[in-house]
Parts: sequence; structure tokens; C-alpha cells
Amino acid sequence: MTPYLNAKQSHAHCMVCGSRDNNQDSLELAFSQQPDGSVRAPFLVSPKHQGYTGLLHGGMTSTLLDAAMTHCLFTQGIKALTAELTVRFVAPICVGQTITICAQLLGQRRGIYQLEAWLLSGLHIAGQCIAGEQRLARASAKFIAPPDGSMAHDC
Repeated sequence: MTPYLNAKQSHAHCMVCGSRDNNQDSLELAFSQQPDGSVRAPFLVSPKHQGYTGLLHGGMTSTLLDAAMTHCLFTQGIKALTAELTVRFVAPICVGQTITICAQLLGQRRGIYQLEAWLLSGLHIAGQCIAGEQRLARASAKFIAPPDGSMAHDC
């Protein structure tokens, strides 16, 4: 099993990338690793994800950015938790719009991973933009890996 698939097993019930067999409300996003180490996934904005009429909810925007960064770590076989997330909303994201969710690892120091993510308008296939591109939102984050490497919880 690849490090990515091994790490992703901990997300079997995730509302973003989990299987609908485990979570009927999952978006079932499939992230793919790019040659530069970043990850990408397409997403069609649905009416059920809107906040203001016709616009993607800001919390969903933040969730998509966070999920992309998590998957970027998964490609390295790293399971870590979001410690800090800063989101910049650049332009409205409309219901019915297809966007591309992207993330990359910037570095790691003392067990803290620094990442960035962004949402792009237009559809991207194999790293190539096949429609007009605009950054709609961006985020930076710090993730920490639990000291024992597990994601044990007391819930």
C-alpha cells in the first residue's frame, strides 16, 4: 500500500474525501498528486453548499482548502491536524461553477508543517487549465503531527 493510501485510511468517514459507503454526505473528492508535489481536485459547486443565494458558503470554502492541504500531507505519508488556518476570500464562488482545489507543502520545522492552498476558477486536467483561471480563495496553514503518530481520540 502506498504512503498516500495508508494515510488516507484515517479519513474513511471524511465529509470531503470519504466514501459514501461510510458517510452518505461525503463530497467524495479525489485528489491527485501533481509532478511538482502539489495536489489538485475538481469540484462542482452545488446549491446545497451555498450561503448567500447563489454563492458558495465561506465555511465550505475553508473546508475545501483545509482538505486539500491534508491530502498534500497524505501524499508524503503524513497524518497531521490543522493547528492554524488563515483564509483569504478573493472573489465570489458561484453555484454551478466548476473549481479546482489545489495545495502544496511549503516546508516543515520542528514537527510543524506549513502549507498553502488555493481555489481556482476553470477546470484543470493533468495540471493544464482548459478554461479561464482566476484565484478565488487562498489559505495558509500550520499542521502538527501527534507525537505518537496516531490519531487516537477520546470522542
